[in-house]
Amino acid sequence: MKGTANMKFTMIAIICIALLVSPVCNAGLNTKETTKRNNKIDVQKLTDSQEVAGTEYWALLFAVGVYKNNPHQDRPSMLEAVDDLYDVLLDSPQWQADHIHKVTASEATGRRLIQELIWLIQNEDSDDMSLIYLTTHGGPLKNPSGYPVDLPPKDESDGADEILVMYDGFDKWYAFIWDDLLNFFLSLLQSQGVCLIVDSCFSGGFNDYPMFEGSIQEEYTAETFTQGFIEDFATQGRVVLMSCREDEVSYGSDFSDLLINGFTGWADFFGNGDGINSAEEAFTFAEFWLNMAGQQHPTILDLYSGEFPVTS
Repeated sequence: MKGTANMKFTMIAIICIALLVSPVCNAGLNTKETTKRNNKIDVQKLTDSQEVAGTEYWALLFAVGVYKNNPHQDRPSMLEAVDDLYDVLLDSPQWQADHIHKVTASEATGRRLIQELIWLIQNEDSDDMSLIYLTTHGGPLKNPSGYPVDLPPKDESDGADEILVMYDGFDKWYAFIWDDLLNFFLSLLQSQGVCLIVDSCFSGGFNDYPMFEGSIQEEYTAETFTQGFIEDFATQGRVVLMSCREDEVSYGSDFSDLLINGFTGWADFFGNGDGINSAEEAFTFAEFWLNMAGQQHPTILDLYSGEFPVTS
């Protein structure tokens, strides 16, 4: 396992202490052993960008789909989609089962999501590629009176942060993850490439820029963190794929299903034909069909130089 900088472990220690007092993380902690399975090796060689010595591919796949004491909110399609994505990744030679964590249903709590993000932070390194897939119900954050809430930093033009509902999110008002908190953890990743996929209603609001020094919004750091707080972390190339606009609902798991079909080969077939199914190509494939239907309009934030390779 690769070594990490002392600052990284200091940050993780601070986060772990925060977990003990943060109300958003009070949902029960469950453990799940990663499923072991054999990789199916593609006989086709990877492109030069995937053959860089030391590059590892890491993934966190997080699908709620089942909601405590609220079965009418259950969405089985989310659980089917995450299983399909897991299988598709392992069909590609750069992915290994012990580098992928899949969390679903009753295990998909806020505390567990943060725990898994810390796992990813501890294991990835500056020459790696990281993929995070999240699917659940989503919406704007509002107070009990129905007014929008924008938690610090105040960065929402509509006055409301976006939230993702966890397993017990319809049972406990605080069981959610909001966009700024997720962005905080993603900004701790050192990976040369980070791909975030969010399939939920109102997911277009999860397009925040990386927070920390070296990002294209350095003033964001100055307003929210001490200068040099995480100076050991590299500039992050991030691509974010969202199933709809910030003010739209997302239907079923159509966006996920189309992305996954793209990763099986259709993305590159309709893309540049280089043998790699990139996140950008898969998004273009999914966007075309969803725009044809007209019910939802996927959005993308692409800060990654070139194309983010997902499968080959």
